[in-house]
Parts: sequence; structure tokens; C-alpha cells
Amino acid sequence: MQQIISWIRSVLVIIWMILSPFAMGIWLLFHPNNRYDADRAFLRFIRWGVFHIVPIEIEVEGREYLEAYRPCIFLNNHQHTIEAALIAEVYPPRTVVVAKKGLRTIPIAGWIFEKAGNVFIDRKDLEQSKRAMNALAEKMRQEQLNLWIFPEGRLNTDRQGLGPFKKGPFHMALQLQVPLVPVIMSPSYCLLDALAGHAQPGKVWIQVLPPIASEGFTPERVDALRDLAYARMKAAYEALEAKAEAELPPHKIHCENTHSADT
Repeated sequence: MQQIISWIRSVLVIIWMILSPFAMGIWLLFHPNNRYDADRAFLRFIRWGVFHIVPIEIEVEGREYLEAYRPCIFLNNHQHTIEAALIAEVYPPRTVVVAKKGLRTIPIAGWIFEKAGNVFIDRKDLEQSKRAMNALAEKMRQEQLNLWIFPEGRLNTDRQGLGPFKKGPFHMALQLQVPLVPVIMSPSYCLLDALAGHAQPGKVWIQVLPPIASEGFTPERVDALRDLAYARMKAAYEALEAKAEAELPPHKIHCENTHSADT
């Protein structure tokens, strides 16, 4: 029975996610001069629907760092597509994202996403990616925009820890000389990974870490900056994972047992 409930919730969440980009398009029609806040409105719309389907409690630590610097680059661990509902809790104003080029081809949704000021890159075309990131860096500098990015570059299919980080966000931080603000979320695969059929009530912890200054790092030391960010985010993730395991039932942490119980 609990498995059926979880699957029903998952289907409803997926339907809501499919409909959500249209809400962003409507928002843009009424706010044509404020497009850089379209993502924020879009994420909050997602959160409203998803959390009515799957009640999730969120506890955030470090909110004071969300608007301490502008522009800055937010680094967020990447678990699954429904984590957009969690990101809504901490996504600051005038912030854009970088996404893979394939998302641009999604009918209507890709066009709306681009009109909101977000940037698509082709990771297979290094020159195109470099041009796009350089253009974004200039836009961030001129218009005081933040960037929200997943340094792992893809979903964490291993469902544990953090995947290796790409260098792109750290090159941009050095180019702009702006701080990096890590945002870590506790494991939510068993709670909100609707594409895998996991949708059950629970709790997620989010920690916004103190900014990491890019000043003092040269392009030749980009690996050192990346490794520093990785070490801090990994330690924070492991601490949140331990907190989740201590406070949540096992079936809400270990997905193989997700359907054995519910609340």
C-alpha cells in the first residue's frame, strides 16, 4: 500500500513539474523588466505544489550568507531534479543558472528558461562553453547578478557523497574575483526523487556555508580553489547525512527500503 501511495505522489509531482514552466512564462508576461527574478518565482511555484503533494520540513542554517555578497557564485550539490523545490527555500533574488544545452530543446520550457536570463552551454563544445561563460561573467559584473551552479556538472547517480567538481565555476570566480558560497543539502533521494518513484514526507537540512574568497588564487591555482570548496562541502554533506540518519527512520534515508514504511 505504501508503495502505491509513493508512486501516486511521484506521478503528481512529475505532472506539477511539467506544468511549472508555463507558470514562469506567465510570470514573465507580467514582469517583463524583472526577468532575473523569474527563476525565484518559478522555484517558489514548484515548492508550493510539490510540498502540498509531499509534505517536507526544511531546516536552514546560514541564511545570512545568501545575500552577503553580490555578485557571487553559489555552489549546490546535485541529487535529483525535484530538488528544485528545496532550492526555492534558499534561492536569492537576481540569480541565474547555467544548464546543459539539451534542456534548451525542451519545447516552450527551454525558450522560457532562456528568456529568464539563464544560460545554456554545450559541454562537448569547449569554445562555445567558454564564450557563453565569458558573456555571463560580464553580465554578472555589469548587472550585479548571482550565479547558481552545480559544480558536479550532473546528477549524483551514486546517491552518496559528492561527485567530482568541474573547473568551470572556479575559473569564473577567479575571472570575476567574487566569492563562492557553498549550499549543501542533506540526502533527499528517498523523499523527493519522484522520477525513481520515491515521494514520501520527511525532513531535509540545508546548510549555507561561509563564503570562500577567490582573492589570492591565480588561474594556475584553480585546482586548489576547487579542492578547497570540495573539502568544505564534503565535510558539511557528511555532517548533514549523519544528522538525517540520526533523526529520520532508515526507510527515509536508504531507498531500497523506501516502501516498507511511511508516515
